[in-house]
Amino acid sequence: MSFPSDNTVYLVECVLLALAVGGYVLWLLVAGLRRLGPELHIGLPIAVAFGVRVVAALFLGQLSIAQQLRGGDELGFLDTARDLAAGPLTSEDSIDKLTGELHTFLFSLDLRIFDPDPPLDVLRVEMITLSVVGLVLLTAAVYELAGPRAARIAAWVLAFEPAGVFFSSLLHKEPLMFLAEGAVVYGGAVFWKRGRLAALLPIIVGCLVAVATRPYAGWFLAAAAAVVVLHASITRQEGARALVLTATVLALIAAFVPVVWNASSDKSLEGLQSSQDANAADSDANLSLERVDYSTRAKLITNLPQRISDVILKPYPWRTQNTSQRLGVLGTLVMLFAVGALLAAVFRSGRAVMQRAGPLIYPALFMLVAYSLSAGNAGTAFRYRTHVVEIVLCAIVVLWVGRREERRADRPAEPVSGGTREREPILAG
Repeated sequence: MSFPSDNTVYLVECVLLALAVGGYVLWLLVAGLRRLGPELHIGLPIAVAFGVRVVAALFLGQLSIAQQLRGGDELGFLDTARDLAAGPLTSEDSIDKLTGELHTFLFSLDLRIFDPDPPLDVLRVEMITLSVVGLVLLTAAVYELAGPRAARIAAWVLAFEPAGVFFSSLLHKEPLMFLAEGAVVYGGAVFWKRGRLAALLPIIVGCLVAVATRPYAGWFLAAAAAVVVLHASITRQEGARALVLTATVLALIAAFVPVVWNASSDKSLEGLQSSQDANAADSDANLSLERVDYSTRAKLITNLPQRISDVILKPYPWRTQNTSQRLGVLGTLVMLFAVGALLAAVFRSGRAVMQRAGPLIYPALFMLVAYSLSAGNAGTAFRYRTHVVEIVLCAIVVLWVGRREERRADRPAEPVSGGTREREPILAG
């Protein structure tokens, strides 16, 4: 009878430890949110979401096409992390990664802690945990905006959203961006509904994580957060607080106008145009997109809609070149369904759209623009698109389910024997 080697036991223990820590972190987060919203019953769908992502990652790891589907960026990030781990934690390179490539810095911490190197599945479980934390926060935002039933529906939908399941375990920037977006949307929803200044904390943390992970998208997310806070301050706050918050946000926006103007100068746009041209001309790229001209501000505005269309619609189901792109087609179908359902919900809700789902609509729009500016091939685009899809799906649930619950809450009292009975309020507030 043969026994497993010490190395095998070590690897299994590392994975089990990562699973235990990840599960405990998610339990603490859900329990903490339950104290703020007692009717937020999302424990089961969140557990399922975590389990589905772990099983999918482990299963994919056994397939010969795993590296093709996940891409080669993972190996480059890990090589950089090993170089960081070999030097001092406070070195200039480590600080640069901490503030501009946060995922690589986190990988280097794992390599410092574990000796020998941990199995990649440990890092994948960590990334899954971060992604599901973002999912929890998105669901909690839905709870704030539309109540407990909408939150449960959103949690189940996000648990099985296919692109989210796949990209959650990627050793890339995506998991941290899921976390950042969830934090910003949750903080925005709480501020939108309750006006609590404490809600600015998750917004700030989310923006910092996003800027440290994917800087250009992080600044767009910060701009979306500023618009959410400004809108809520003007329309949903009163008195001196409304005046102070509005003035503060406007001052911040004014301070960033020169930065944005400089970033969109012809000289600054040369780098963006060079990246677009390189991606379009690369025959080895994952379904290169047609070239767009971003060389001036006017051309950027004119050509941006084409790239937005590419991010939403490509890869087309009838034009795929490999397994990765066929996976992307599944994301295209989900995106098309989400766009159709969102348009229908907007039509039904009318002017109440922003009132009900503003903290979701603004980030979705800003992130769509950010990723459309940077996408140069469909392989990158459908990875970026996942971030927009998850927020849009939550907005759909808020608009459809929230509207239905409001109509139920507004119905007249039901007659009962011996008198009338008023309906209990349904929406969280």
